[in-house]
Parts: sequence; structure tokens; C-alpha cells
Amino acid sequence: MKKASLRIIILLFVVSPKLSDAQCSDLFFSEYMEGSSYNKVLEIYNPTSASIDLSDYLVYRNNNGSITPSATFSPQGILAPDSVFVKVNSSSIPSIISRSDTTSSLTSFNGDDAVWMKKISTGDTLDIIGVIGVDPGSRWTVGSGSTQNTTLVRKVSVLDGQVDWAIGATEWDAFPQNTEDSLGTHTKNPCPSFAAFTVVTSVDASPSCIGSSDGAATATVTGSGTYTYSW
Repeated sequence: MKKASLRIIILLFVVSPKLSDAQCSDLFFSEYMEGSSYNKVLEIYNPTSASIDLSDYLVYRNNNGSITPSATFSPQGILAPDSVFVKVNSSSIPSIISRSDTTSSLTSFNGDDAVWMKKISTGDTLDIIGVIGVDPGSRWTVGSGSTQNTTLVRKVSVLDGQVDWAIGATEWDAFPQNTEDSLGTHTKNPCPSFAAFTVVTSVDASPSCIGSSDGAATATVTGSGTYTYSW
């Protein structure tokens, strides 16, 4: 007797990101300043709806194309939803220091130094500015500016970090050197709202991928039973 074919009933479904690519899922860099003299700033943003313990994260700086970190920073504290954590160079001008949460030697970067963030508990790299192991000369181009002598602010459409710099370099708005008016806050588009959907498979079903017709949402089911997903 032939095995029963897979039958799927979607009881409630809304288009949502792939399970492996949920948006507003974790911290990312929201502002980067490589200004004159020691005016160096890195801002981290929490796009989620929950407070986050910063001690679970590390920020690295890789100088001049190095494949190993030249400096490491461990942020501390609890970062509330829709809030930022600002670290600056201790020799920045007073108006920049007044907007900061802490000072750090990690912010002694130049335009050719890659900066990246990792989550300790998962080992995942969350966000990168530049390319680890590559020395671009003096800077990476970012829109109308670069990673040198420019203030970069993450576009409002960005909801998560990006580890592919070919994409990441397109996700920033560039402003003149030492621009600091947005430092200490960040604005983004609303995070997508997700709803649950349930699928029912037949007996003897084979592993199969289900999802919306446009491919915006997918999930893999194996065997018979009822599966409920809430994203």
C-alpha cells in the first residue's frame, strides 16, 4: 500500500519572516562616529520588546585587516526595549561624553578597522561594520560617506544586524564628521507583528516544507500530528 500523501490545513496564517530570519530579534549597531581627533562613538540598539542583559554580549575591534580581535569590550547593565547603549572614547569632546553610557578604548578605531558584536550564549555574530580580515586601505565606502571622518546612522528600515558587509554597507545614512544630534536615541520602523498558525498533517507524512505562496514564511514538519507556530 502506498503511503498517504502529505495534506496540510492552515487554520490561521499571516505572512511573516522565515523562522531563521525573524526581525527585531536582537541587538544591533545603530550609530557609528569616526570623527575628528578622538571623537569616536559606537551606539548599540535594542529593537526587541524585552529588556536585554548586556553582559551576554561582546564587541570587538579588528585593526587593519587583522583576523583576530585587537580590542574587546564587554557592556554591562540592562538595556530596555527601544533604548540605546552609547560608548565613546574618553577623550571625546564634552558634548559627546555627556550623551554616553560609558567610555571604552574599543572606540579608538579608524576607518579601516572592522567592528563587530557577538552574543556569548549562542556564539552568534550579530552585526559587523567593515570586513574582518580585510584592510580596505583607509576606509570602507558607505553610501555618500564612509567609515572614516563620517557619522553613520542606521536607516529606519533596518530591524536587525547584518553580517554580510556587502548588504550592511547599504543600511546606513551618512552625515558629516562629528554630527551628534541623534546620539543617544534611535528611530526605526515598527517591528512586524506575528500571529500563530496551525498545520495538520496526515498519517505517514514525509518531511515537508510548508509556507506562504510568496515564500515569506516557511516551516518544516515531519511526521503526522498538529503543529502550531507563533512567530
